[in-house]
Amino acid sequence: MTDNTRARTPLLALKAMVKEVQGITQDMRFCDPAGKRPVPLSVYEQALPIPKRKAPPPEEDVFQTIDYQEEIEEDAVFKCPWCVVKLENGSIPGINEMQEVTFAVCFGIFNESLDNNGHMEIMNLIQRVYERFSVNPFLDGQYTCTGKFEWAVQDEDTYPYYFGAILTGFKFQGFRRENKYL
Repeated sequence: MTDNTRARTPLLALKAMVKEVQGITQDMRFCDPAGKRPVPLSVYEQALPIPKRKAPPPEEDVFQTIDYQEEIEEDAVFKCPWCVVKLENGSIPGINEMQEVTFAVCFGIFNESLDNNGHMEIMNLIQRVYERFSVNPFLDGQYTCTGKFEWAVQDEDTYPYYFGAILTGFKFQGFRRENKYL
């Protein structure tokens, strides 16, 4: 006998969404600010990695230096290209009802073209997510896209860095009430 039961939780939905974004962007390449070469999008779950910090030089005594301030070696926000899939919120309207979770799929890219058109790459990423779930609303065979999408790009001029996000929701069956008489 085969057990077709699959776990359905917000955290497993998050992991499935990260894997899905990796898949739909795998053929895309973006400029790396450090090496100025095309690289794939790095996709993270819930947050960007914590930035590494420079250690003080070995000969410097940091405890006797009042104005010493640790320098950031890399700022994660500017270590493009990246995507963060965030579990924003969720709801369970009642026992035996469908759960709903909302994801924010956030993007950051680097594009130093003097045409100042990095927003086009951001919009292409947003469009890929929208198209994927418009054509096939199922995620991992168990989460169903609600069909609601909201997207935005940054308000301020952040050249050569560009940022944007798309929000969408998914529904899935929660726990079922036990009935000892069935």
